[in-house]
Amino acid sequence: MLAFFLGAGASVECGMPLVWPFTATFRENVLKRIDTNLFNFSDSEEIKQRFVEIIGNNDFHYEQMVSELEIWKLSTAGKEQQTVDGLIKQTTECIQILLLELQEKCQSRMRLRFDDYFGLKSIIKQHGSLDIYSLNHDLIVEELCTFYEIPLKDGFYSDREHGYSRLGDFKVVSKAEFQQRDLGFFGKNESGVNLIKLHGSFDIFAIEDMGRYLKSVGDGEFGSYVRSVRNIESLSLEECQESENRGVNELFITDDFGELQFLRRSLLSGGHKFSDKFEQIAPRELFEEFKARITSVRELVVIGYGFGDEHVNVVFCDWLKIPDTKLIICDPYRTEVPDFLSGNASQIEIRNVGFTDLLLSFDPEGDTEEKKQKRMLLNHLESLSKSEIENLTSLLKGRS
Repeated sequence: MLAFFLGAGASVECGMPLVWPFTATFRENVLKRIDTNLFNFSDSEEIKQRFVEIIGNNDFHYEQMVSELEIWKLSTAGKEQQTVDGLIKQTTECIQILLLELQEKCQSRMRLRFDDYFGLKSIIKQHGSLDIYSLNHDLIVEELCTFYEIPLKDGFYSDREHGYSRLGDFKVVSKAEFQQRDLGFFGKNESGVNLIKLHGSFDIFAIEDMGRYLKSVGDGEFGSYVRSVRNIESLSLEECQESENRGVNELFITDDFGELQFLRRSLLSGGHKFSDKFEQIAPRELFEEFKARITSVRELVVIGYGFGDEHVNVVFCDWLKIPDTKLIICDPYRTEVPDFLSGNASQIEIRNVGFTDLLLSFDPEGDTEEKKQKRMLLNHLESLSKSEIENLTSLLKGRS
């Protein structure tokens, strides 16, 4: 059985950022708003200054910043601990909002890249179903399956009443179904993509004290998954403006019965994921589902993952103990097996390719000269510096 495992690098060709470039954007946006009401320092200049030092530390990427805040919270008590807990939630909220904005901005680039992702259809044709385990919060896989009309299941059920139709279409899973592993996925004899998002997602929300989870869905048109999330966020903003109230990392919305409800965002960040020391909205059971399903996989293709999550690395180590398993690491720049996997080097293959070239390898006959030329042009344009792009834009304007 073949399966994919996606890290941030799998989305970079579609315009989503890697860790350090996003960190620079995140740091800039947070620090310039430090004196607004975005963050609550409980009128403590000492807490504010320490927070600024953490966010301003150029040695930390954004997840390490959250981890530092978590360590700070664990080391204190009382009102200070409550304040730092709030800062963790406020910081996580900023991460989600910025990433969603970047997802919206990369729609046109994503559409261009999808023209070269036809290999996914060949994989489904050959293997029937494909498990994709993803650490990413973005909606690229959902949009890709819509683009190629590939059936997609993500554990959630679409045939449920939920009471939020005024916000859009949703799929639903109850907490009990998560706990019983009674989830909606394709079986061995069915065809389609099984997507399991391990660290939360823009479109997954907890409701009713985490008794149920909603996952918004698109309408079958390209970009509709992203638009559906933005619609929910916009409706929440309207509600907050009218009521002059807002929550942290949760949306205020009115359900179909006119009652005020709260949708809790699920993005998971920091250095203590799946730890009992911190509240987690992203369903823990999806990680357990990943651990259970991977035991049936014999070839796991890892794309764009830097092996920085210990809870994931432990699963890989245990999986490689299963006979006849093979780990394929796709990374344009990697030359060596990660140190913690050195004892399994004979089971590991490194391919210096990104997501585009990986998918092309599953259907090389489908690649035309026209596609190759367009891809070369796109790659060249993406390699240009900001000043080179400005010069090119000026030149084109002069010819118009």
